Amino acid sequence: MHGNLPTSCGEIEVLLEAKQVGEKSRKVEMESYLNLLEESFPGIKNNIIRCESLGFEWAGEGRIFVKEEDGKAVCHVGYYETSALIEGGWCKIGALHAICTQSSRRNQGHASQLILDALKWAEKHCSIVILFTEIPKFYTRLSFQEIQEYRFHLPCEHVKGDKVLRQIQIPNDSDLFLRCFRERDSLSHRFWIKDNGAIASFNTLFATYPTFWSLHYSPAIDGLLSFKVENQTLHLFDVVAKKIPSLELILDHFQTPIKDIYFYFSPDRFVQSAVPEPYLYDHGHLMVHGAMPTVGPFMIAPLSRC
Repeated sequence: MHGNLPTSCGEIEVLLEAKQVGEKSRKVEMESYLNLLEESFPGIKNNIIRCESLGFEWAGEGRIFVKEEDGKAVCHVGYYETSALIEGGWCKIGALHAICTQSSRRNQGHASQLILDALKWAEKHCSIVILFTEIPKFYTRLSFQEIQEYRFHLPCEHVKGDKVLRQIQIPNDSDLFLRCFRERDSLSHRFWIKDNGAIASFNTLFATYPTFWSLHYSPAIDGLLSFKVENQTLHLFDVVAKKIPSLELILDHFQTPIKDIYFYFSPDRFVQSAVPEPYLYDHGHLMVHGAMPTVGPFMIAPLSRC
């Protein structure tokens, strides 16, 4: 994910509380902390501020673990906590995100130690801890296991529809975005991460600001569809609505015939005949620490990935 930040990055005198570094809580200078994040994730400072304008603080539902040297932040691990619906039952889960080390301090064990600190703290608060990474072998050494994810394929023959869609933008559609996420129903009963918009706002505003990436409002659904259409193939990423619509109603929104659908989440609430296919989304290997519940094929929806 990708805040407790000031409205302006220039307010460097404001201190960000960095909780539980080792056994102590201490403060890290804002300028140093933001520069560390920006070095590893260019553009993140502005995106944090955008999300804060929607009411989402960087560490609002979790903690941050920071290693400091000579008064400057040199390593960071973010921890976010939320609820997940897994095979019909609710549980608390943690997610690690924005793991980074200053380039000159890498390969010295800083990130490994902060990750272990975060996992120790999480033991008392959640059932499992997840993260996404391009370097899964690093995390297996820290007792994470890789979980295969699946997208789901459904051939179909649907003529073009006539329902209205419009892509949403900040700030004009900020209230709409917040309402839809606040009121939304669960997307799947197999594996679904509850998000009030904090994760989704970060993911959808990072690269396409002021447009929310992939999000379109449907008056017929009174909700949001996250998707892209390529060559009569619908790639469906998320459905954010108070009442889950039928697949037929969703398909009625596209001005081109749809011959194939790929669901990037378990579509158990929409259809039972979609075929799961192993899939690596956006180079992100899903890693889990703790006792993963037994669960059928699933994918954590793109908007909910930290």
